[in-house]
Amino acid sequence: MNIAQAAVYIGIAKSTLYTWRTRRPGFGPRAVKAGGALRYRRSDLDAWIEAHAEALDLEPAADVVPDAERGFPAASRALDSLSRRSAPRRR
Repeated sequence: MNIAQAAVYIGIAKSTLYTWRTRRPGFGPRAVKAGGALRYRRSDLDAWIEAHAEALDLEPAADVVPDAERGFPAASRALDSLSRRSAPRRR
């Protein structure tokens, strides 16, 4: 695949692939230079995706205290995070 096809395949911008290649060598998927052009193997892209998949953690972390135990109802905490408190505008 060329770089545009590889970017679409893994769901990122083409510029991100270029950035990973130049500024973060070794981070992005392996590429092959063929005739002066970058090419990506589907197997290398799949391997890179698999290596960077998040681990599925179904159990809550031991240090997380539920909202109810802290005295906060869950609904009010959710609304607090959406509200924006700001000072009145000065004109």
